[in-house]
Amino acid sequence: MSIDTVTHYPPYEMHSLFVPVTTGCSYNRCAYCSMYQDIAFSEVPLREIRQQLMNAQSYHPYPDRIFLTGAEPLCIGYQKMKTLLQLIREYFPYCTCIASYASVKNLRSLNVKELEHLHSLGLGPLYIGLESGCDRILSLMQKGHTATDAVCQMQKLNAARLPFNTILMYGLGGAGTARENALASASMVNQFRTEQIIMMNLTVFANTTLESWCREGVFQEASNSERAEELRILLEELHPVTPTRFTTEHVTNFIDITGVLPKDKEAMLASIHRYCAS
Repeated sequence: MSIDTVTHYPPYEMHSLFVPVTTGCSYNRCAYCSMYQDIAFSEVPLREIRQQLMNAQSYHPYPDRIFLTGAEPLCIGYQKMKTLLQLIREYFPYCTCIASYASVKNLRSLNVKELEHLHSLGLGPLYIGLESGCDRILSLMQKGHTATDAVCQMQKLNAARLPFNTILMYGLGGAGTARENALASASMVNQFRTEQIIMMNLTVFANTTLESWCREGVFQEASNSERAEELRILLEELHPVTPTRFTTEHVTNFIDITGVLPKDKEAMLASIHRYCAS
């Protein structure tokens, strides 16, 4: 679908049909993020979405997956999201799933029954950037939630049986924080069920708050060896209650590991050891 801003999406959704729901980010304060810096936040009117769905039928009539674009489509609220999902079902009744980014902040406003209903209309999986389980690092990076907040909202999704993928970021605390961040993040993730753990490597982008901190010497980036150590500790400490895919397939990563926990843990750890030994 044509939209007038850059479209951000997870690698797994690259072949999905994109349906624009919001532009920009209503929060837009994370210290490391450059994705929506110059994009004003707005909701795409339902009438425009309907028109784009009609247009899409001519070139993509039977999509298996649809991805709702924008930083936080769920910020439109339960009633609008319910109407949107019903609209998608009207035009694409054979679509198997409707994926979306989501945030801890947005999920606070939805209860379990509402999430159950949205899932029954096709919503899921969600991609949620928790980034870290360390409150000190979350506060430093101005994430706007704590690890306890994150666990509460993820457990709510579990109660609603709405599948989601957890995005974590290593190197986020800077030099000297590998163990602290890894242990805290593992402790957080071990408290809920998630379909995937998607790892991202902290990247300093131009014109971000983080870039200015680096330039001023306020923040020192972790070395690659520290980041590899953080990945190793995190993997060792993760103990999912159900099989969980763990991947570094995002373009920011420098170590290529993908597998299913717990069965592939040792093989993935071996890949990290080989990197460190090279």
